[in-house]
Amino acid sequence: MAEFSLKAMDAVVGKQSFDMLVKDGICLFEEFENNLEAQYKGEVASLYATMNDVANLKSLPKTKFHPYNKGCAEVREFEFKTKHLRAYAIEKTGGKIVIIGGTKANQQKDESTFRKYKQQYIDSLKTRNYDT
Repeated sequence: MAEFSLKAMDAVVGKQSFDMLVKDGICLFEEFENNLEAQYKGEVASLYATMNDVANLKSLPKTKFHPYNKGCAEVREFEFKTKHLRAYAIEKTGGKIVIIGGTKANQQKDESTFRKYKQQYIDSLKTRNYDT
């Protein structure tokens, strides 16, 4: 079974706290950033700017940030958007957990990966609660 932890997202500062999901010692969002094609690197700052706006409770258009759940789900999902980039997050008490990043071109694949990791993380929390 995969091991999950959270890493503070230091680039996002506000009333809400933001963390990144770490799976088996690898921060998935940082890995996305590090492997991003050069043409998209400039948009990463825009993703962080949107996250900072959300962390400071600013209202944003759906073209930049919106709930992402389809139907009923136990944990609210969110999508942060730029022209070509996406970041997928879930709600936590007092903020958000960024699970993965992706590109518009790979959105369907990224969506299934996001939901898979989200569910694995939620299941790991349930398992931890049983162990204590």
